Amino acid sequence: MLPPSSPRFLPLALIALATIGNVCLAQAVSPAPSPRREFETRADLEAQASAAEAQHRTGEAWLLRSRLTKGDFQDGDRIVLQIEGFAIMTKADTVMVRAGKTLELPRMSDVTLEGVLRSELTARLTEHLAQYLREPIVRATPLVRVALLGAVQRPGYVYTAADIPLSDVIMKAGGPAGNADIARVTVRRGDQTIWEAKDIRTALADGLSLDRLHLRAGDEIHVGQKRQIPWLALATAGTSIFAILFSLLR
Repeated sequence: MLPPSSPRFLPLALIALATIGNVCLAQAVSPAPSPRREFETRADLEAQASAAEAQHRTGEAWLLRSRLTKGDFQDGDRIVLQIEGFAIMTKADTVMVRAGKTLELPRMSDVTLEGVLRSELTARLTEHLAQYLREPIVRATPLVRVALLGAVQRPGYVYTAADIPLSDVIMKAGGPAGNADIARVTVRRGDQTIWEAKDIRTALADGLSLDRLHLRAGDEIHVGQKRQIPWLALATAGTSIFAILFSLLR
């Protein structure tokens, strides 16, 4: 498992989705800072990576260094983009990150987003657009495509802003289903669980965003189901055992 930066464990009683608590993967890591609705900067991630390396949290350090090197954007990501003073994009429009992590802009050369963090997106676009426009004013909202699976009302993939809390993302799938167990939410990347169910409760309660949880396109959020006692199967098995014992004792 790859443990990203997370807060420490806290025992909490679960009364609703808004009360669920903090995340840490397979090993204890440094407490997360207070939640904020913005993207982690390169300095934030560098500090977290250095701390993880100093404390020999190799999985967490790898995850952070990978993000610093490769950036946050994947092929298929979308960005809500508005450029003041550029008639073609005066109103907000959604553009897609193409193969090779490139962004196609009308009447301009492509922009590469390789190695770019979400916190660096506006500056990167402004720098590129300055070659064509005078003092461009850019508003860019990165969206990330994640899967919401398991006990949710509408399972499937959604595009969502990366700076909103994980609890709000679950609501985009209609919220937990009637049989959902919100104490058993996990996040997977490929065949690995990057956020454990036993730890994710505090992160949800703290309102940590997808960006602060280091999520990227293709990650899967699984909402577990309540464990139910198979009364019918137990009754059937009990009846069979009783019948066998009755036959033996006759």
